[in-house]
Amino acid sequence: MGAMGIFKHIVQRQKEALSGLLEGKKQRVDSTIPLGLKINSIVKIDETKFIINEGNLKVQSPGASTHTVVAAGKYTIGPMSNYKVYLQSTMDKEDESIIQVVVENTEIISLAYFKVIDEIFPATEDDWGVWLNYDTGLIGYKDFIIDGELVYQRTIGSPQQEYIEPMEFTETVALDAYGMTGMKVDCLSMRYARDVGINEYVVVTMEKVKDEFGAVKEAGITIMAGIELAEPELEIS
Repeated sequence: MGAMGIFKHIVQRQKEALSGLLEGKKQRVDSTIPLGLKINSIVKIDETKFIINEGNLKVQSPGASTHTVVAAGKYTIGPMSNYKVYLQSTMDKEDESIIQVVVENTEIISLAYFKVIDEIFPATEDDWGVWLNYDTGLIGYKDFIIDGELVYQRTIGSPQQEYIEPMEFTETVALDAYGMTGMKVDCLSMRYARDVGINEYVVVTMEKVKDEFGAVKEAGITIMAGIELAEPELEIS
């Protein structure tokens, strides 16, 4: 499988020459990411949780290889700062994943690993409505079903509420350490979870990818699956 969603645009922009653009540039845009994660960092992820729960998880193991941080995104929801680092395996460039760190009042309250498991491009207004209609849209409905049998419950609001409006935010993505290339992604998103001994999360998001000038490059629905990590499960260099 080739690059998907935001990753596809990361790959496209990586092909653009940056020589000379960074001369004299002093301020890194990735210096505030927690845990010392930075663009071009090398990350190794402990496989233990994935191996133990392999038969129950939708998300695939990160594998034994190391991963390179190829881009970094940030957005805020209320008091929470959300950081996303986009990873490519050093062994297979098509093996892509995401680490998400959520910070509130300088404290890390969530650290999770995700992989994109599906991507949908609605073709008509009715197709978009399946995902985004108020009161009935899949993004915000009380549960989300994968493969016709895996049921994930919405993680916010009351289970008695059939529908909650999805969270709306704009993610700013830097494709180099100094922010000379990047894009913005307008999002409508909801997170779901199921208990398989550990919590497995699914995040369903409408993503509208824009370039740095605000032009829309692509819009679609991205579905990610993932699990929480503990800081010692990451080795960063």
